[in-house]
Amino acid sequence: MPASILCDYCNNDIPQPSERCPHCARPGIFWNVIAADDGEERGELLNRYNTAKADAQRRGVDKVLADFEQAAAASVAVIARSESEVLRLATTTKQLYATYYEQLESNIRLPDGDEWDVVREVTDTVLFPKYKREMRFGALSIDGVGVVNYGSCSMALRSEMISHRASVFEENSVLFMKHKKIEVSNPVLPNGFRTTWNDRAMLCVAKLASAIDSTLLPDQYSKLLLTQGVSSADDNFVEVHIWGPISVKTMEKVTVTAPSTGPRATILKAVTSKLSKHDVTVV
Repeated sequence: MPASILCDYCNNDIPQPSERCPHCARPGIFWNVIAADDGEERGELLNRYNTAKADAQRRGVDKVLADFEQAAAASVAVIARSESEVLRLATTTKQLYATYYEQLESNIRLPDGDEWDVVREVTDTVLFPKYKREMRFGALSIDGVGVVNYGSCSMALRSEMISHRASVFEENSVLFMKHKKIEVSNPVLPNGFRTTWNDRAMLCVAKLASAIDSTLLPDQYSKLLLTQGVSSADDNFVEVHIWGPISVKTMEKVTVTAPSTGPRATILKAVTSKLSKHDVTVV
């Protein structure tokens, strides 16, 4: 990935992590999308995709794979959070979903202080050099349910609000570093494991085609794409990277997986009431 790009308008150099040209001030630069759209990245993903399709055809499951690909192409980006966090966002359009680093910088939270802290920061620095504080993380979902280990309210985002600034990644990026044995001292990421939003189905096919057989039914696609684990280390999903702010206006639907009775019921009732004012469906 280049450390800078040329402005489409004035043809001058734009360095990372600028969100707009420093010369003509035209906005709309999302470095995660630029990285995902890199020629070598796309070429390697295309190789993985074609290999997966050829293998599926050899095994006689190419029609099932094509059907899964179509479902993956309609997948949505989902961020799972607690009822209280969704209630805060639903209260007003002036509330924004902040990144972990923004919360630390604003002194509104302390570091988690666990082993994930260091690994997360290293991973984010490698994946998002100079712009990690801008990235929000979600997961691809077919049924609108996100990774429940992160919260009982799954916020499905409107594709038209994020497609221009979102990229997708093979799996939980922290676990990817571990699985690929990427060294911190020489963090070279292999190509072919991330892509742009519009090509998300291609990445899903490259990753999951080998798990598809003739017995797979359409109502099982959602669990293939996003497998809930006992802990966050066991979850398996395609990660979504979203540059920039998210508000209630970015949401399309919220799916609640928590019980609708007991102490949480009051909060969930308030969440439903407030979201309805913003035309956000609650399931």
